[in-house]
Amino acid sequence: MNLTEFFLARHANTVWNSERRFQGQKDSPLSPEGIRQSKAFSKTLDEIKPDVIVTSKLMRAKETARHAIENTKKDYLVFEYEELNESAFGPWEGMKLEDVKRDYREAFEKHRNAPHLFSMAGAETYTQVQTRAIKGIKRIARDFPEKRVLVVTHGLTLLCILGYIRNIPLDIIRDKIDIPGNTEYIKIDWFEDGNEKCQKQD
Repeated sequence: MNLTEFFLARHANTVWNSERRFQGQKDSPLSPEGIRQSKAFSKTLDEIKPDVIVTSKLMRAKETARHAIENTKKDYLVFEYEELNESAFGPWEGMKLEDVKRDYREAFEKHRNAPHLFSMAGAETYTQVQTRAIKGIKRIARDFPEKRVLVVTHGLTLLCILGYIRNIPLDIIRDKIDIPGNTEYIKIDWFEDGNEKCQKQD
């Protein structure tokens, strides 16, 4: 049975984060605060000492890792996994939070208070995000057994990964788990045997 040590981090602050806009699979650049956070994240790299860094394919995750690495002056192997992308939010992407609340009242209510019921054209459901993200985590565990892996990903993606690991149903996931802040990370140990059966622990 192989152990992979994961350090699951959220990307740094972006312009759209500061403007309280939904990002989803669209990108906005890191804000000045986000660049500062990313450079400061180099200290976390020095603490974690990852063997490998894996990011989503979205620019804000890649830029977070890039700034952190450049500030360490060390070489790291960096890989991009599409499975770690943020949830697709369809028509909400680029919209301000207050506008979504006003124009998509019922869908937004489900998204925040009944996640298991959320469904909207062009958007991923929580189940779809969780299934995709866990597929990515399992793929990393197979690709990098016995390694320490820093994963730079996204808020809702992290929420769904942590819900799976902690066996928390989607209907109460937002009540039980706080989404990590920008550049915050959570460590998990992932055990996987040859049959791809997983034992998770926080």
